[in-house]
Formats: sequence, C-alpha cells, structure tokens
Amino acid sequence: MNQYHEYSLEDFVLDARFQEWVRYRRDHDVTFWEQYQKENPAQTEEITRAQTLLQSVYKNYETHLDDNEIDFEIQELLSKVRAMKNDNVQEETEKSLFNKSANIFSQNSIFWAAATILLMLGLGWLYQRNQITQSSYDKLTAGKSLREEKNETKSSKTISLSDGSQITLMPHSKISFPENFLVEKREVYLSGQAFFHVSKDPKRPFLVYANELVTKVLGTSFTINAQNQALKTTVEVKEGKVSVFRQADFADVKNQKALQSKGMVLTANQKMVYECETSNMLKTIIDNPEIVSTVSTTFDFVNTPASEVLNDLEDAYQVDIIFDKELLRGCPVTASLSKQSLLEKLDIICEVIEARYEMLDGKIVVYSKGCKN
Repeated sequence: MNQYHEYSLEDFVLDARFQEWVRYRRDHDVTFWEQYQKENPAQTEEITRAQTLLQSVYKNYETHLDDNEIDFEIQELLSKVRAMKNDNVQEETEKSLFNKSANIFSQNSIFWAAATILLMLGLGWLYQRNQITQSSYDKLTAGKSLREEKNETKSSKTISLSDGSQITLMPHSKISFPENFLVEKREVYLSGQAFFHVSKDPKRPFLVYANELVTKVLGTSFTINAQNQALKTTVEVKEGKVSVFRQADFADVKNQKALQSKGMVLTANQKMVYECETSNMLKTIIDNPEIVSTVSTTFDFVNTPASEVLNDLEDAYQVDIIFDKELLRGCPVTASLSKQSLLEKLDIICEVIEARYEMLDGKIVVYSKGCKN
C-alpha cells in the first residue's frame, strides 16, 4: 500500500487498480480500498473525489465499453479539473497583485498617471473590439437576400419564421433570415440576445450565427446572448439538445465526425460560455435551472434514501448528478423541497447528509463520505 501514500487526486484517477475498483466493484478491490482508507484517513477526501469523478465517466457507458474512448474521457475530465485549479490560483494571484498595486498607487501619484494611460489604452482596445464584433454580423449578412428584424423597443418582440419556428428578440437586438429557407438547412444571423423555439425538422438543421459561434439544432428551445459590446457569448438550453461550434471550425471541417469532436453538446439546463478573447468554450449549469420533466414530482421526502432524492432531482431537471449510489443509499432525507430552486435543494440535501457538491463540465458532482445515522 505504500505506493499510494503520495498519491494526489490525479494519481488515483489514472491508477489502473483504482479504476477497476470504481468500475467493477469486485470484492477483493472493495476490501483493499476500504482498508486503505481506514489506515490513511488523511487521503479519504482525495479518494472520494477521484472515485466520484471516475463514476461520472463510467455513467455514460452501460455495456460495451471502449477502453480507448473511456481513457480519452478521463483525460478530458482531468484537464477540466486542472483548468479549474489554475483559474483559482490565477484569481488569487490577480487579487494579490491588485492589492500590491493599490498600495503603490497610494504612495506615488506618478503611478496614477500611468494607470490613466493604461485605462485609456484599455478603452481604446474595447472600442476596437466592439467595432470588430459589430462588423462580424454585417460581414455574415452582406450580399445575402435576407429580411432583417430589429427590436428598438424596451420590451421583447416575437418573430415567426416560414418553417414555424419562433424567435423572441430582446431589446436592442437584430436578426436576419431568408423569407424561405433552403431545402438542406435553415440559417439565421443574430446580433444581440434572442430566445429560439425551433420547429423540428431532422432533414434541415437550424443554424444560428452569432459573433464567432454557430449553434446547430434540429428542434428545441434555447437562448443566445451575443451582445456587441460583450466579451462573452452565451448559449443556454431550455429543453432538447444543441451543438455549438466556433465559426472557423464549422467552416473548415467538412467531415461530420471530425466536426463533432470540435464542438460542444448542450442539453437541458446547461450553458456554454464563450470567451471572445481566448476562444475558450466552457460548459456549466445555467444560473436558474428549471424543471423539464412532465412527470409530476412533489419533492416532499420522509426518511427517503438520499440516492433516491438525487435521482428524482436528476429526472426532473434533466441534469446529470454524479454521486456514489451505494454510499448514499443508507442516508435518509426528510425535507420539503417543492419551493426551492435546484441549487437550494442541493444545499439542503448536502447539509443533511454531510456532503458537498460542485459544477463540473455541465454536471453536478456530489462528494460524500457517508452520513451519520
């Protein structure tokens, strides 16, 4: 067992014996890792996190498992965990530098002059960025026979398309589209914010071009926020599924399988945030997830196993919630959760069962060491 004493989260996730324990739950592996945790309680939290992260990968596969594909998913998941750590470190570093800079500025007025110059340069860059973003819409629509709708009011504006789809255009936004769509696809061009309710037509994908992104759907409802002055573009899915691509990738890649590897798939209550400056695409949960399922759920629980409670939330909101079912099956929950939001529900549940949760790649991961009955 000595080889595991220096293991970190990533080491456990990549260890073959650890993976077999999580994946197959063989008796001898269960005995080994339970004994190891008893003898090394300081590593229990890292082991629990590693176990839960691996379960989030294995959950997407049921019977015929492609080891290469699973290894790829594990590496992708670890890269996201590393990115989250780096972001946290960078944020702390930036705060520290800001505090140091503030002290310097207070001591010497020369630095205030330098700060003013930097501010002016920054504003100039933002203006230039704004002009580039504005020209993106104009460039995409130039030379095309399109109908343009603008919303210059203070309230939303509903627009009906020839295929039966509806667009709710928000204030200070505009959209262009053909009077009649092509036989093979339906294309629209957005500047600003709009909610789309797209009619299903599997033979004609619906494509929304907004800033540097292309959102592709067959039939669903979602919101795109592509304001000209913003440095971020967001896509939020209410129901169904959409695929989001960078325009450069969408234009260059013709092979559909290769194209899918460059895009990001979003499902109900998921959001993609595109950083215009870095071209990074981040998947997360929307700020206020809504119930998607048509099955009536009261969310009133009396001594209900936590595993069943989390399953009910997963079914209702159509969001992946990753947790150790065996561990939480013995944790009873008594609570009335009909009026709370999804995140408030999770806060209450985690407090009851002595657990915590985090958002990772558009999923909710619950970490728990078990509960005290």
